[in-house]
Amino acid sequence: MGRILGTVDCVAQSADLVLAATSGDGYLRVWSKEEGALVLEMKTPNNMPANTVAVQDNLAAVGTLAGGLFLIDLGTSSVLHALVGHTDHVNSVILDGNQIISGSEDQTIRVWDRISGREILTIDAQVEVKALAAHKKLLVVASQDNIVRVFDRATRHRRPRRVLRQATGKVTAVAIDAQRMASGSYDRKVRVYAVPSFRLVRVLKADGIVTCVALEGDRIVSASFPTITVWDARNGDTLHVLQGHSSIVWTVSLLGPDVVSGSGNSAGSADISVRVWDAETGALTRVLNGTEAVRPIEEVLGAATGAAASAAAEKVLKAALANGDPAELGRCKLMIVGQCAAGKTSTVRSLLGMAPVEEHISTVGVELKRTDAESWEEIKDLDSGFERQVYRVAALRMAVQEQAASKTPQSTPMRICRKASNLVFGRRRSSAARPFVAEVQVELVPEAEVAQRFEYAEIEDMAGKTQSDQKIYFTIWDFAGQDVFYALHHIFLTREGGVFMVVFDMQELLSKQERAVEYLSFWLNSVKLRAPTAPIILVGTHYDEASVDLNEVEEILIGQLSVDENENIVPNSRASLNFFPIDNMSSEPDRASELRVAVEASASSLESGSRKISLRWLKVLDDLLMLDCDHVPFKAAQELATKYHVGEQTDELLSFFHELGMLVHLRATDVLYDNVVLNPQWLLNKLSRVIADDIHVDQIRYDHELQNAGLEKDFEWLRKCGIATLSLLRFLWNDEEVDFLVDFMRGAMLLSDWAFPEESLTSGRQSEPLYLVSSLLKNSTSAELDAEIADMDIGLTCVLDFSKFFLPDGVFARLLSLCVQYSGNFGAISRAPQLAGNQAIVHFNFSDFALKQTKNKIWIRIERKSRKPASTLKTLVGMFRGARNAIFRDLPWELLLQSPKDASALCAYDEVARARTSGADSVLSTSKRITSVADFDPFFHDGSLEEDEKGSETVEQATAADFDPFRQDDSLKEDETDTETVEQASVADFDPHFQDGLLQEDENDTGTVEQVSLQVLPAGLEYHVYLSHRQRNARETCNLIADKLESRGLKVWYDRESRGDLAKEVMRRGIRASKCYLLFLSKSVFMGAVLMELEIALQEKKPVLLVHENDPDRAGFVTFTSYIESAPKDAKHLLRESESIPFQRRLTEHFYEQLIARINAS
Repeated sequence: MGRILGTVDCVAQSADLVLAATSGDGYLRVWSKEEGALVLEMKTPNNMPANTVAVQDNLAAVGTLAGGLFLIDLGTSSVLHALVGHTDHVNSVILDGNQIISGSEDQTIRVWDRISGREILTIDAQVEVKALAAHKKLLVVASQDNIVRVFDRATRHRRPRRVLRQATGKVTAVAIDAQRMASGSYDRKVRVYAVPSFRLVRVLKADGIVTCVALEGDRIVSASFPTITVWDARNGDTLHVLQGHSSIVWTVSLLGPDVVSGSGNSAGSADISVRVWDAETGALTRVLNGTEAVRPIEEVLGAATGAAASAAAEKVLKAALANGDPAELGRCKLMIVGQCAAGKTSTVRSLLGMAPVEEHISTVGVELKRTDAESWEEIKDLDSGFERQVYRVAALRMAVQEQAASKTPQSTPMRICRKASNLVFGRRRSSAARPFVAEVQVELVPEAEVAQRFEYAEIEDMAGKTQSDQKIYFTIWDFAGQDVFYALHHIFLTREGGVFMVVFDMQELLSKQERAVEYLSFWLNSVKLRAPTAPIILVGTHYDEASVDLNEVEEILIGQLSVDENENIVPNSRASLNFFPIDNMSSEPDRASELRVAVEASASSLESGSRKISLRWLKVLDDLLMLDCDHVPFKAAQELATKYHVGEQTDELLSFFHELGMLVHLRATDVLYDNVVLNPQWLLNKLSRVIADDIHVDQIRYDHELQNAGLEKDFEWLRKCGIATLSLLRFLWNDEEVDFLVDFMRGAMLLSDWAFPEESLTSGRQSEPLYLVSSLLKNSTSAELDAEIADMDIGLTCVLDFSKFFLPDGVFARLLSLCVQYSGNFGAISRAPQLAGNQAIVHFNFSDFALKQTKNKIWIRIERKSRKPASTLKTLVGMFRGARNAIFRDLPWELLLQSPKDASALCAYDEVARARTSGADSVLSTSKRITSVADFDPFFHDGSLEEDEKGSETVEQATAADFDPFRQDDSLKEDETDTETVEQASVADFDPHFQDGLLQEDENDTGTVEQVSLQVLPAGLEYHVYLSHRQRNARETCNLIADKLESRGLKVWYDRESRGDLAKEVMRRGIRASKCYLLFLSKSVFMGAVLMELEIALQEKKPVLLVHENDPDRAGFVTFTSYIESAPKDAKHLLRESESIPFQRRLTEHFYEQLIARINAS
């Protein structure tokens, strides 16, 4: 091998290797540090002069002239990736874990994924990058304009975070670590800055132009002509001046006790060499020039890695990947809610150890941050956790194998996971079960990438540790406190996997008690509604104010809100309080230490935090995040899941990650279900441009771009009337994904089509699509609308009553959205609704009605002249139920009916229904007055549902198509667990509410009964099917199934009224007389009478058919894996081996065809 020609432009080193990149001959050379043998000499892959090199283990990254950048496997001398993107000389490259960072004269910094070679970030430095340094999220750039620029790679902002202008000559070099940043320049000075403040703390005078700097620990090394200086970073003292080079020293590297330098300026120079020095003594230990003895690099790498290349570690790693071993993710969603200006964002800053800020702009919508319970520092990069969990499960396998080999009992590594073998794809197994072995082995990581992506030594290291538990990672959702955002928040408050932090201003609680208690009550009720068992941490802010009396705050919380009786409130045991006071203005970085402990303990108590999931689930998430898309179709996620043999679990895995706040997958409508949002912050930011508070509205209103686009009038119309033009939405969303965002808002009932002309708009936009954003009307008023409602001749009236709990923000607005959407479907006879604040007049064809919210009630008043008022009421109540089931699933409510002859008489709908069935003449009203049934005959003589379905031109004709996606139930009849009725009223008064089949009809069925081919029942059998179900959760659905099967000619044995109290012998006779046994799965189904029925069916050896709710998020139902987990031992095989039929409300014919085919085949 030959002597180095030209200049040594860059050197790098590892514990065992020395590398040099040369521009004169375009070679990469590698030496063994221990003996100085030349172990590798190779031309750059593009034959261009090499400018820069970096090394990490057995990998090297090399940058060349003309934009060349390559990742090289030193062990095989092969190019793993040619990284294409730079268009000019690459002057600096860094290997940083699984990322490669490069800087070029094309004025860009690029970040690449080391495994795939994909570019993941580009920063426009707006200056030629001469040198580059990196530490965590910080990127430091040296440039020839005498400036050092500091970028934050996590924020992706183009503008630098810091601009340092102290140098008076070209800046040639930079280096950075956790404490310091050093720069070198043509002005012959090394400048030292403190990190992260970047305050200049020291200036060191060099012997000449500074060409390169390096730092580590308490040492700084600088290169110049012709010397190298080692400085004490603490005080600036010169430790050593390294002399020996006779040419310009262009490059230095510092690692532990070793300094490596490179020199030369042209071919034939007297000194073109690489030298190794002892940083502690200043002694020269080796001179390298390319003429050394040669040794195979495999020997050096093999000796260096030794145990790291352990065959055992490699084996367990590959086995864990192929098997999709279960892993405990350790994730939690921390949701911060509370009144505006209560100090939520300041509390987040305290949690993250950030410096306090006296004043800051209020949060817009929701702001997301990530951290972990160990460092409590903000984590910028999105991380699926896949690699971390692969290490853990592989280490667990190794620890178990080592334990078995030694036959010595020892504790399972707590750092790895708890009882990892007890779960398969989210299902727990008994502790005595054998470790799970997948039926199909899957390649989660290509064979060629395994060694690159994972360090075998790390697996061995983790397997040897038995005491360290894994830390919890948090996604913090900081919800804005302004009222206008409340309608938005309910979509993103999740049910499981989260801890809630309710923040309040203690000073306001003491000085404005009624208002503060009202807000606290609102948020405590909201949390109870969305997540009835989630831990709640109360945080009192403004503790820095001297007038705050903690005992008085505690008394108010107990006296007004009964927090001492709320078992979900996390106590502050150390202070003997039910809340955590905090001084967010304190300069102490650990000012939130007690709060951190409470958050971590609460997260640790959640079942979702310790639930184990397959590595295959994590790989699906990892691949999705690698797509670098803000959202993808559900189909894309399902294809990835299918690739890793978990396609049938796509719903469950997306729901799991949604609950943890890692992505957004809503299920209320088909549009929401068909899209998976991978970047929740992107979605939240877009929505908050439309649903914005006053502060941020002003920022948009005075935006010159809004004026230049001629959209000032459109924006004012949106803020005044809640009506948006498509042009305005395109502007607010920067013309990005407009169709998707419109569909998303429509699906979440935040937006509806406005199909009515608006003459006040600019003429050019009167013909384009318009949309109503109903939540923006919340605080608007209209004297004209008040007068019109007062002048209406009111006929039938009902009330949606929420007094037993509370009426959340957003319910009325969503009902209004659905009404507006529907009212625009009547063509030429459509009339524009009149809307303002909490009331409206809406027109459905020839039906007019008023809506009004008063405290915890929504009044629906039909004008007397309207056609088929009972049908209109049915439509409206159906719309409300759709909104409730989609967004406010467990919200208790009661339907009240107003007597047409006595406006003061309100009666509970359920009570009226029961009284009519029993033939009673009267019932008690809510005010305990006896009311006559006969007064209400008009409710029962107004047409029928069957007539509407056959094509009559009434309001019901359009209902199924227009709000079917929002309708989840088959009648107005509430599930028996939803609400309790306490009063009775006269039955006959409420006949109008029943005229159109208000309760009994299946709204989603076509009403057509198709002829089916049924097999003749065998001798001795009386029924085709025995239908078994848990009354509490599935009574209404199974009533419907039984009716539909019987209407198709099947004989069904069905316990319709006894509520599960049949004698065992009666059950046995029914099962014996049935051809098969059908079990409808629901929550807690395997208990009581149902369990007895199942045992009898198994004893009688009856074929068992299974049906499950298609949407496990519906009240009373859970995921299919939960059914398997809770099934009795002798029935588990049925759920694992039998294909259960999903019950679908919108594809009824397909469901019944499939079910009847199964019954025939049984």
